[in-house]
Amino acid sequence: MLNSCPDSLRRFLLEILSALALLREVRRVIVSLGGVRFLVESARCGSMISRTRAAQAIGLLGLVRRARRMLVDSGAVQALMALLRDGDTSTKLVAGNALGVISSHVDYIRPVAEAGSIPLYAELLQGSEPMGKEIAEDVFCILAVVEENAIIIAEHLVRILRGENDEAKAAAADVLWDLSGYKHLSNVIRNSGAIPILVELLRHENVDVREKVSGAVAQLSYNEADRVALADAGSIPNLIDMLEDESEELRDNAAEALVNFSEDHSMRETISGALDIPSFQNMQDRLIQIHASDAHLAMSLRHMTIEELPWGPALA
Repeated sequence: MLNSCPDSLRRFLLEILSALALLREVRRVIVSLGGVRFLVESARCGSMISRTRAAQAIGLLGLVRRARRMLVDSGAVQALMALLRDGDTSTKLVAGNALGVISSHVDYIRPVAEAGSIPLYAELLQGSEPMGKEIAEDVFCILAVVEENAIIIAEHLVRILRGENDEAKAAAADVLWDLSGYKHLSNVIRNSGAIPILVELLRHENVDVREKVSGAVAQLSYNEADRVALADAGSIPNLIDMLEDESEELRDNAAEALVNFSEDHSMRETISGALDIPSFQNMQDRLIQIHASDAHLAMSLRHMTIEELPWGPALA
């Protein structure tokens, strides 16, 4: 009907399609009959409720590899971007999630970023909806696989950390915590100016902010160049003070960072005040056990034959 209907009926048919497409069986038919372009069109026009339904269906369809290519070729990225930019709060959440699903494939990371999505996800990160923050955090971690995206993301995160919104600061620090584990982004985070701000926020009055920031600092401390930057920014006295904080997470994060500092002989004297504190010693013992366990596992796998490898039922 959509292939041959007059313009006066098209909007109604598209709205019907957006509702039907929430059913898995219908989505299968849409793909098999080449109707993906109509679903994308339904995300572009009609009532906002109908467009939001279509965006939800696009997100569900985007989980299927074959359909994802059809969606991108049909303009789904642009349709979702429009909803993410102009929709109401619930529509932005649905569109942001659907766009994140599409971006989760390596072929579409660059197109999603080049469409201008990063500033819009930064807005979600600063919004009042916890779900929006979670979506933005997840998508940032995907898009940051590409270094030029990571540079732009880091700029937005630094701006948020300098702002007044404590919830957004905690969310931004959480993203930096994740990105600090990406080996190829060490220079990006260091050059963004984030480290001095993170160190300053170690004394923030908001516990959630301090916990997320201390987690990011602990992750950064695994890299030698970042340890130097953290030390130069004055992090060590703050971390030592945290070893006796009421929050267990703060104590653990601070201890983890200081244990990593202690592995640099040039910094051992600087952190000497932490060496006899129980939380530091406990963390040091835990990390030694973890490293020993990892080394044992690696050695065991090295000597294991292919026939001895464990196969789960899903892989057999």
